[in-house]
Amino acid sequence: MKKTITLKETSSGHWYEIKDDTSNDIIYLPSSTNILSVFPNPGLDIWMQNTTPEAIHKAQEDGKIQGSKTHKLIELQILGQTVLTAGVSEAQISLLGLSDRKLVSYLKEPLTDREEEALKGAENFWEEFKPITVQNELMVYSIKYGFAGTLDWIGYLWDKKTKKYDLWLVDWKISKSLDRSYDLQLASYWKGMEETYHRRLGKIRLGILQLGKNKCNYSFKEIKDKKDAFKLFLKTKDIYDDLYGKNRQPPTITRREEFSLTKYSRKGKIIKFEKAKKIIIN
Repeated sequence: MKKTITLKETSSGHWYEIKDDTSNDIIYLPSSTNILSVFPNPGLDIWMQNTTPEAIHKAQEDGKIQGSKTHKLIELQILGQTVLTAGVSEAQISLLGLSDRKLVSYLKEPLTDREEEALKGAENFWEEFKPITVQNELMVYSIKYGFAGTLDWIGYLWDKKTKKYDLWLVDWKISKSLDRSYDLQLASYWKGMEETYHRRLGKIRLGILQLGKNKCNYSFKEIKDKKDAFKLFLKTKDIYDDLYGKNRQPPTITRREEFSLTKYSRKGKIIKFEKAKKIIIN
C-alpha cells in the first residue's frame, strides 16, 4: 500500500497529511511534539512568565532553526561528509534535498559555538558507540493513536559490556536540559514505527543523545521504561484532545513538504529499507 506524507508547518506547529494513494483517503495527524506542547514544564513556564513576548518568540525561532541545522549537519556526517566550520557547501546542500529556503540559507552560514560543540559531541559519540546506521530522518505515524513524527536515527550501537550490537532508536537534542517529554516523544516514535512498518519492536532500545554537553560534548541516556513513557504520552494526547478536539484539522498552513513513505520490504523477522541496512527483529 503506497502512501504519500505531507509535512505541514502551521500556525500551531507541525502536522502530517497521510494520503492513501490507492483510495485517495486522507488523514491529518498532529506531530508528537505538537501534542507534547501541553505536557507540564514548570521551568519553561517560569521563564515565559518573566520574559517578554518578543524575547520568547526570538528564542523559539532561534532554537528551532539551530536544532534543524544541527540535525542536517549530522545527516551529512552520516553520509560521510566533512562539515566545515565555514558552513555547508552547495554540493552538500544538494545531497540533503531541502526545499526550506530559510534553512538552506542558515546552513551556508558559519557554525556557531553551540553548533560546533554539538558536532564534536556527535563525532565523539560515533567513536564511542561505533554506530551502524539503518535509517535516519524516518517518517512514522499511528492512525490508531492519532499522531505522527520523524525520528532522528535507527541503527545498531556497540555495547562494551556485552560485546555486541543492539538495535536502537536515538533522538538527538541540542538542549542542555533533559526534559521528561523527550522520553515520551521517543516512545511515541517507537510505537509509531511498529504501526507504520507492521512489525513488533519489543526489544529495541531507546536513547536520548544530548549534544554539546559535558567535556565529551555529549550525554547519552537510555529510556528504560519505554512502555510507561508511551502510556504517559497517551495520557498527554488525551489532554491535547480535550483542549483542541479529537478530530481537529490543521490550522493555517505556512509551508508544506511532500515525500513518499520510506520504501521497504518485509520477510519473516526482517525489515529491509531501500538503500539501507536490514533491521532484524529478535
